[in-house]
Amino acid sequence: MILTDFKHNSTTSLYAQLYEYLKNEISTDRIHAGERLPSLRKMAELAGVSVTTVKLAYEQLIVEGYLVNRPQSGFYATEGMKMRPKGSDASAKASDTGSEIVLTDAPSRMTDPASFDFAKWKKCMTEVLTETPDLLLTESDRQGEPALREEVARYLYQSRGVVCSQEQVVISAGTQQLVNHVARLLKLMNIELVCTESPGYTPVRNIFRDWGLSINAIPVRESGIEIEKLPTNIRTAVYVCPQNQFPTGSVMPIGRRHQLLDWAEANDSLIIEDDYNSELRYPGMPVPALQGLDEGKRVVYIGTFSPTLFPAVRISYMVLPKPMAQLFDTIKMKYDQTSSKTEQLTLARFMREGLYQANLRRVRKLYSHKLREALSAIEEFGSEGNFISAENTQSGVNIILKTDTHARTITEGSSGSSRTDEITQEMTDRMIESAAKLGIKARGISQLSHDGLIYLVFYYDQIPLDKIRDSVRDMVQSFKSTITKGGLNMPSVYEVVRLIDGRPQFLPEHFERLENSMGSIGMAVPFTYQKLEESIHDLAEEGQIANHNIKLEVDVSGHSILYLNPTHYPSAEQYAKGVRTELFDGERKNPNIKMMDQTLRDATDEAIKKHDLYEVILVDRDGCITEGSRSNVFFIKKGEVYTSPLHQVLPGVTRRKIIEIVKDKGIRFHEVPINASDIGSFDAAFISGTSPKVLPIASIGEETYDVNDPLLRDIMRWYDEALPPCTD
Repeated sequence: MILTDFKHNSTTSLYAQLYEYLKNEISTDRIHAGERLPSLRKMAELAGVSVTTVKLAYEQLIVEGYLVNRPQSGFYATEGMKMRPKGSDASAKASDTGSEIVLTDAPSRMTDPASFDFAKWKKCMTEVLTETPDLLLTESDRQGEPALREEVARYLYQSRGVVCSQEQVVISAGTQQLVNHVARLLKLMNIELVCTESPGYTPVRNIFRDWGLSINAIPVRESGIEIEKLPTNIRTAVYVCPQNQFPTGSVMPIGRRHQLLDWAEANDSLIIEDDYNSELRYPGMPVPALQGLDEGKRVVYIGTFSPTLFPAVRISYMVLPKPMAQLFDTIKMKYDQTSSKTEQLTLARFMREGLYQANLRRVRKLYSHKLREALSAIEEFGSEGNFISAENTQSGVNIILKTDTHARTITEGSSGSSRTDEITQEMTDRMIESAAKLGIKARGISQLSHDGLIYLVFYYDQIPLDKIRDSVRDMVQSFKSTITKGGLNMPSVYEVVRLIDGRPQFLPEHFERLENSMGSIGMAVPFTYQKLEESIHDLAEEGQIANHNIKLEVDVSGHSILYLNPTHYPSAEQYAKGVRTELFDGERKNPNIKMMDQTLRDATDEAIKKHDLYEVILVDRDGCITEGSRSNVFFIKKGEVYTSPLHQVLPGVTRRKIIEIVKDKGIRFHEVPINASDIGSFDAAFISGTSPKVLPIASIGEETYDVNDPLLRDIMRWYDEALPPCTD
């Protein structure tokens, strides 16, 4: 292999020079398909560069599909790649149109001020206002200001390999406006069918549909859209995002890009290239645009400045093939320019002086640090129980979060699978809302969510670097809390079963209470005990869950589901020193049926959080103690045990077991109304439940109790002994 001389004093990095050299050698078949390249160390010796430089170049070539890395073998030029020959005019102005996937279509969003140099932007805008005020006294160019179009054409050639003249560039305020222009042109060109990626960006699909175009969704795989499923002998437009497909993050390899261009040429069709967040690729360099491989006939290229400037500036652009640009010229006077002329001229000056490029370099560095911090925090706080993992982590301003609720449907009920979809959507909406309350932006991806998996887009770019870790922690905690609320848009009964060493505790008692609750609302349990036992076993085994709470929910349609309930097990210190509680005026609508009362739950949760409590003790309208918001309550006086009558409380499984133990030990037991004014007369108190088991109460408001009362400690020990023994 003969290597070119590398310029060590060039503004182009050594790894970029090596990457360009090897890409050209492979593209021109001087390095043959399937040929083995030198190892990292050998190539470093041949090129006179460091191993790190070679590694970066190889990694970029692998991302783009020029190389493959075979473990224990080495690096090879990709086989089966048929390159499309360039035309005789190598400098032909290639034309592409692409629709950028703009997920941030909300009116506004927070942005870290450190991501943009507003002082330099202000300087450029001031120069526009003072030096060229005459330009502002006329209307905007319908196609976009020539000065900005010239800068965009120059910048795209240098940064993305897009070849065009400023006459082919169209400026507008947002990608969706540009896609509307594309749809108009497609109608004029008698193209009636648009193929879109599935999963993909829904708003663009809707725009094409609104224009009366037929839509055909084509599956996306690891190498991008399935070209083999595109129609033949039918003139078609295909909307693709080859650099950073949303939401999968897949990058279309170079061989597949040539195949897509071949398909377009053979079928007299058009490619709409969405260059979604391609400039913000953190490992290596941005992947060159598909448009640069074309001869200026088949690709429409669309991009935006929103992620690299600031959201208030709505400037997007597209590059049209020459024939389409000429067609647009005949209709553009029918439509106003939607992007501010002042901002266009400011951006043109900002780019001409190199300030945009400098800011982009700073943004890439800042966001790459944020990305690493966000991924580290997700691993730290979301990995327990495989709750949250990150996907599509190489580029852009967001991360795809895969949230595993470990939900398992037992029966579908009268509503069928639509009820499962409703619950998934409801959980997704609540997770988004919980993130918004923390100032964090997230969006759901319904196209991917299935089988208990909920996919969200998490925008880490909006969060200052020093706050990302705490923000991710709070977001994960809010997600866990949200998921426990279940399908609240339909009345349902529920049980929470504790797994210890992978085995459900007191499952027969839980099933019996479920039967009683269902019977109270005139329904039968829609599954057998054996089916429940098998479902819990499968959930624990598939999720590799040994010690956790599992929530079972059955709604009035007969839909039943299992999912993980976040565990809030008391600490050793809380068992030793007891917990703080307070009285709370409130009562369940029907205390004997275990149904979710979200209004009461939200109110008690707020009180617990506000006063930093473990639990609140409910007091009914008659002033009597009933139970905790999620537990039962017991009191001890002079060696005897007291609790509220069964008709006032939820018949807890743990409560029932404690009563059996106390009676078996010959301890006097009283089920009597307990007035809130009498709580100071007791020696000790404790709460019981699936998570806390038997937990001492140190105080109820100002009243304090003996957490080391001998009988209390005996009951704690007796209950633990009643649990099935754990195995190693």
